[in-house]
Amino acid sequence: MIAGRARPRLGLTLRITLAFTLGALLVSSAVALSAYLFTLRFQVQQQERITLRQTYLNAAQARARLIQPDPDVPGVLDTLTTGSAATTVIYRGGRWYASSLTISRDALPLQMRQQVIAGSVVRSWSRIDRAPKIIVGVPLPAANAAYFQVFDESSLQQTLSLLRTILVAAASATTAAGAALGWWLSRRLTAPLRAVDDAARRIAAGNLQAELPAESDRDVANLVDSFNTMVRTLRARIERDTRFAADVSHELRSPLTTLATSLGVLQARRDEMPDRARDALDLLTTELARFERLVEDLLEISRADTQARLVDPEPVNVGQLVENLLQTSEYAGIPSRVEGDCDQAVVLGDKRRLHQALRNLLDNAATYAGGATAVIVTTGREAVTIHVDDAGPGVPQAERERIFDRFSRGRQGSRRASQRGTGLGLALVTEHVRAHGGSVHVEDAPSGGARFTVQLPRRRR
Repeated sequence: MIAGRARPRLGLTLRITLAFTLGALLVSSAVALSAYLFTLRFQVQQQERITLRQTYLNAAQARARLIQPDPDVPGVLDTLTTGSAATTVIYRGGRWYASSLTISRDALPLQMRQQVIAGSVVRSWSRIDRAPKIIVGVPLPAANAAYFQVFDESSLQQTLSLLRTILVAAASATTAAGAALGWWLSRRLTAPLRAVDDAARRIAAGNLQAELPAESDRDVANLVDSFNTMVRTLRARIERDTRFAADVSHELRSPLTTLATSLGVLQARRDEMPDRARDALDLLTTELARFERLVEDLLEISRADTQARLVDPEPVNVGQLVENLLQTSEYAGIPSRVEGDCDQAVVLGDKRRLHQALRNLLDNAATYAGGATAVIVTTGREAVTIHVDDAGPGVPQAERERIFDRFSRGRQGSRRASQRGTGLGLALVTEHVRAHGGSVHVEDAPSGGARFTVQLPRRRR
């Protein structure tokens, strides 16, 4: 069964911002909804009271005219003062009379008509021609009639619509303000974490002097003090180890010089020695050369530790660097090519360290993989890439990161008969490339064997 991939969690800054946004949205929505419902109830009740009072006044006037013998019902309608927003409908003697051509008996709900004619005062909301209306019915039993008044409430609908728009806009503005406040506050709260991240990245890049600035906030100050103490302890330990490696290497040089001189004397008398002594002398010479290379690599890697950052970098044409290196007798015959504009294959760095990194890759191929088969330089928009292909069996996937560790040769290299390697060559390549802000990795070469790839940031013009 394949386990599902875990969803990446949102960043702390985004989570705080979303929390403030959601909180502002909920609060503003609740306030806006409460305000709208309160206003709606107040306006409706007030409008119902006004319409009911006006209907009673008009109904009393109509009753006074309708109780007379043979009343003129259309004339009664004309004498009533209802305004342009109200329409009057009168029922008397089985007939219906209306003050408007658009609103008549059929506009009144049937059940309401029956209830009012039966003697009940009824108030009802309805929609006529898609417009909200308040209909008030008052029975007039003394005049054997019923009085209905229909009030147009479109203005109330427009007021409520405008109120909804204002409340939605206010809620949106409050939510946006909450999001902005959350973003600002989250940035303030996570500023110490970003400072720690930046300092950690600089330390990883080799700047052991990176420390956090002092903080006045007591809680953050504890974090700053702990981090700076850790940096100082780490720096002191690395400097101590570096000095130790450098001191040991320097101390070994004197006995190595003595041994080399003594071996030179013995080599001059080699023909006088028996076969077993000559074999022992050859073995000793080989091991002494390997020991000298180890001491030189230790000195170089100690310098790389103390100079993790480049000092006074200069433009270096990688294509010319490769060409000059392959013109030496040691690497003559290795094919090379530059893909792209050779003049653009320029990086900003230390020519000596780049030269040694490339030389170590070629030495590694010669020691463990039957030699390099090609060196390819490609120029991209952001980086200059160097590929070194070899004729070996390749590097197993499980060892492709470990072989760049110090004193690591991998199982394939350890089984080879040649023991001229020191286990520091690829580690030095890593240190030199990292100092230039680049990266190095190994993969399968297109033609078989291994391909070591170095990527260096291209110089900005």
